[in-house]
Amino acid sequence: MSSKPQDRPALPLKGYSLMDYQPDPTVVGIAFETEDGPFMFVATKEILDTLGQAFIHKAASMPSREPQG
Repeated sequence: MSSKPQDRPALPLKGYSLMDYQPDPTVVGIAFETEDGPFMFVATKEILDTLGQAFIHKAASMPSREPQG
């Protein structure tokens, strides 16, 4: 398997869900919904917090697709 991001498909995100991960309460399940179906990941509290902050920071620097008015 290649480790280069450009060799991986970029799938549009259609939604997501967070769920408790029963085998280990120190991680959360994250399902990203795509046209090819869901992709599931698990993350610790620290990773989830880091992702949340990174998403907020990135979203703040992006233009909106919605018309201003």
